[in-house]
Amino acid sequence: MDSLSHKERVLKSLRFEEPDRVPLDIGGTNVTSFHIEIEKKLKEYFGFKDDKIMLNSHKMQSVIPDERILKYFNVDTRCISLHESEPWRKNSDGTFTDEWGIKYKKSSNGYYYEFVSHPLSNATVRDLENYHWPDPKSKRRIEGLKEKAKNFYKEYCIILEGLHEPIFGLASWLLGYEQFYIDLVTNKELIKKLFDGLLIFWKQLLEFVLGEIGDYIDIVKIADDLGAQNDLLISPKIYRELVKPRQAELFSFIKEKCDCKILFHCDGAIRKIIPDFIEIGVDILNPIQPGLPGMDAKSLKEKFENKLAFWGGGVDTQSTLSFGTPDDVKNEVKKYLNIFKPGGGYVFSQVHNIQPEVPIENIIAMYDTFFEYANY
Repeated sequence: MDSLSHKERVLKSLRFEEPDRVPLDIGGTNVTSFHIEIEKKLKEYFGFKDDKIMLNSHKMQSVIPDERILKYFNVDTRCISLHESEPWRKNSDGTFTDEWGIKYKKSSNGYYYEFVSHPLSNATVRDLENYHWPDPKSKRRIEGLKEKAKNFYKEYCIILEGLHEPIFGLASWLLGYEQFYIDLVTNKELIKKLFDGLLIFWKQLLEFVLGEIGDYIDIVKIADDLGAQNDLLISPKIYRELVKPRQAELFSFIKEKCDCKILFHCDGAIRKIIPDFIEIGVDILNPIQPGLPGMDAKSLKEKFENKLAFWGGGVDTQSTLSFGTPDDVKNEVKKYLNIFKPGGGYVFSQVHNIQPEVPIENIIAMYDTFFEYANY
């Protein structure tokens, strides 16, 4: 029998203390979950009969896992995922438009949604002044969330999800990737105005949301992907000039409004700016991709011990979990638990979402191995 509550287990680890076992997250965020097709397979595997699905990312088709799955695996986290101010609008050509005016189509394999068009492509500074922003205080954003949070917050670690790449990533989706990366260098006036507009929007949204449900939130998860497989997407100089100050203001605002930790999701080879994250108030880093340059698990643990908690990195989703054998999965889970486990400061999850074609036997091997070696 567990000696700590689920909430206590997570929070103790985040204080860099060793709980009874390593905390486990499945689906606490939209990047530590799994694709809708995996949920269907798991329900079939366990004999769960209904087909009800809750998405936490329409674009990625990742789910808020079925409560029966979470209880089966004794998961320590629960997701409170914000809704968009209005549902995606289906267009006559079969595409969909979100609340920002970004247009998507379903991928050829039917698993995800891909960008079709960007509402601020070729935008000027004046165009930004005429852009129709979504309603940051739409009541739809929190429909049903207070009741759900009240049900879970005493027992589980509650994570607020829904701040999907609020500064860097969202700007690139609004402008389109090519224009965005060119403008970062050649049109900084436009970038600064867009970043500042986004910052104002998210502060208004968070003031509303945290005013309603902040008392139940333990962790606010924010994403902004700044890394590729081999290096940063932008130079540290540009990050520190344009992105970091706005992130710092956003993180500070959140902590003023809510007694919570900041879980920052940032993919890729980002070692060069991890100290910057700590400086601006990041408490927890996700994911950890140990196979990438500078992201060696042992080195990260030694360098940032007691300064930054790590969330994920339990098994590589690009290779081992997807294409390895159950024994490969078991060996990797054991390896990374042995590295991250000592001294607390770690919550277990795979590197990223579990993709549709991952074998169920590998998923079961991952969690079976976790529970075999998770105890302190």
